[in-house]
Amino acid sequence: MRSFSVTKTVESKKGHLITILPYEEDYFASVLGMYDRYSPFGSVQGLPPIDQEKRHQWAQGMISNGTNLLALHGDSVIGHASLFSMPVNWAEYFIFIHQDYQRQGIGTALTLYVMDLAHREKLSTLWLTVERNNFVAISLYRKVGFKRIGSAGNCWEMILTITEDE
Repeated sequence: MRSFSVTKTVESKKGHLITILPYEEDYFASVLGMYDRYSPFGSVQGLPPIDQEKRHQWAQGMISNGTNLLALHGDSVIGHASLFSMPVNWAEYFIFIHQDYQRQGIGTALTLYVMDLAHREKLSTLWLTVERNNFVAISLYRKVGFKRIGSAGNCWEMILTITEDE
């Protein structure tokens, strides 16, 4: 999968200008800082990890293995989204918005950007899991077209059809 290539600016519901851009190594410390300031640790399917060393390894693994996108307010990373290649032309979707910036339209803007990339890459489907009590995330996913396809423990599996399989 190619990487994201376009930078865009959106205005949050609180009037903050948010820059959405492809991941750049210069922002790695800020990505770690966002996850280090997240509260409470382990609140979303055990993520971000409670232990700092494990948290930093987890963040490095996502950046190394995914196609990554960042949301910045000023020079600070306040959001991170990734796509991970899966078999059969699917990709797993992951998004984290720092709790101080949730419910401001930033997650929607990131997700729409990811959907555009997925369409350009001719991916057929985005797949994700979300805790069934994460109402903020579920609302976002439903708003952009994700559908629930099943459950695994306390999580829902959801998909978004991008293009029909060829």
